Parts: sequence; C-alpha cells; structure tokens
Amino acid sequence: MSAITIASRTTTAHDASVAAPEDAITYDFVRNTAGLHAVRETHHLSNKAVREGGSGPPLHIHLRQDEHFEVQQGVLGVVVNGREHAVSKGDGRISVPSGARFWAHTSCTEDLIFTVWVEPQGLDHGFDESFMRNFTGYLRDCERHKIAPSIFQILLFLYHGDMVLTPPFWMPVWLLVLLHHFLAYWVGAGLLGYRASYPEYSLPTEVKKST
Repeated sequence: MSAITIASRTTTAHDASVAAPEDAITYDFVRNTAGLHAVRETHHLSNKAVREGGSGPPLHIHLRQDEHFEVQQGVLGVVVNGREHAVSKGDGRISVPSGARFWAHTSCTEDLIFTVWVEPQGLDHGFDESFMRNFTGYLRDCERHKIAPSIFQILLFLYHGDMVLTPPFWMPVWLLVLLHHFLAYWVGAGLLGYRASYPEYSLPTEVKKST
C-alpha cells in the first residue's frame, strides 16, 4: 500500500506536459482541431515497454464517454471488444464508444504520437486533464520514492474518471461498477483516506466535485 505524504508529492499542476514513469510517455495538454480539450501522447521508442508494445492502458471501459484517437506518427494498436485495429496517420479518427471493452498498445518502429480526447466533455467525474495529471503524477512519485502504487488509489483515480478496469473474460458492467465503487470510495477514500485529486498534481479549476 502506498504511503506518499502531501509533503513528498511533486508539484506538477502548472506544467504544460507531464511524463509517465521511466519517461516512457510524454503527455502534452492541448486542444484538438475542433477546440476540444485533448492530450497528445508521445510514446518514446527508446523505452523498452514502448518497444515491446506495453505502454498502453490495460483493458478498461469508459462508462459515459466516447474516446477518440488521431495518430500523427507511428502505428497505434486499438483493441475494441476483442477486435484489433492498426491505426496510422492516414486513417483519420478512430472512435471507441462508451461501454466498449478497450485497450491499446504501440505497434511501430518509431516514436508513436497521437491525440486522444473524449466526448462529452465537462462531466462531473469524467476522463479529463485532472485525471491524467493526478494519475500520472502519482505513479511518477511512486517511482521516485521506490514504493509500489496502491491499487485502491489507482481505482479511485479511475472510477472518479468514469472508468472501470475489466478482466479479459466477460463480466457484467453493473458488477464491475459495484466492485470499483466499493474498493475506490469505501476502501480507498473512506478507510485509507485517499483522494481523487491532489493540488500538487492538478489545478483547483480542474478538480471535479467529490462523491
């Protein structure tokens, strides 16, 4: 279980970009061509996890938001409900509907660069810049202090960001939601005192209301 204290968190709330552990990924906070808030991800081929296709997110579900990708360089492997798509620059936008079981991985011989955003935006408890900053900042600090991340803190970040993890076998979404709600809010927030957002990682205007 993680024991990062407030005094030991690294302040990154004002940074224009943040880096994943081992500098595998750089996240730049931008707007897409339609003016929507987006994240430009650069997966660096110099990192072993990127070269082996392991720098993407685990299998998960966005409960209320559609997720969209546009690749600027390299090839992005996107797996939606078990079906894989290889997406490159000429393919335009690929969309993952809310409720779909989804994961992604790198599949290229150069740095992978793509832009990702969700719709609708501005949800209370949704995938947004605050989630990305808190999730990445926390993992980076765990790496810096050489401690294992707390699964309860991670689940709190995810569930507060309208996401649930899902196993490779089928489980009903209602059960996944119930499990995440209990582990994230009852255990993570209620018993262990974790928060869904920290001022060191995310500006107050980015913080959503708590449940």
